[in-house]
Amino acid sequence: MAEETRKHNQAEGVGIFMLKAQIFQSLLLFMCVSSILMLYSALGGIFVASLGASGFILFATPHTNSSQSRNLAGGYLCGTAAGILSSLLYNQVTGLTFPGSEYALVFICAAAPASAMLLMTSTNLIHPPAAAFALGLSIEPYPIQTTIAAVVGVITLCLIRAVLSKYLKNLI
Repeated sequence: MAEETRKHNQAEGVGIFMLKAQIFQSLLLFMCVSSILMLYSALGGIFVASLGASGFILFATPHTNSSQSRNLAGGYLCGTAAGILSSLLYNQVTGLTFPGSEYALVFICAAAPASAMLLMTSTNLIHPPAAAFALGLSIEPYPIQTTIAAVVGVITLCLIRAVLSKYLKNLI
């Protein structure tokens, strides 16, 4: 009976510890995303939604491959390359009328995350939200401004993770 009580108390301690880590890391994500959004607002309202998913990965699973700074920055580099190429092509095709032109735009947009995935997997720089970033860039009229905003966000996330890494726990 004493052994069962000890195991139960240990499990409760782990549960409380995990709850504290979940609250702490969720608040860190809130503060980080708030800071980035305030910065974006000052830059003219540019919004990079994929950074919310990147922040989730960094703060929910900080000690996995996908949350390492190398993969975060490299993944966004791959996503940027694929997204800007798709954006350039999208902007060339937009406004043209030819049989199937509406499908051409769909295929151009779909090629962005597929190309980003190909680049990330071939370079081993895996960060899934960067594929979403590529898709967002593909329809962006000013991809360079959005890319600059993303770079600022990625650097911010990498710095915060580097400073707080020893305090962060994998939550899942």
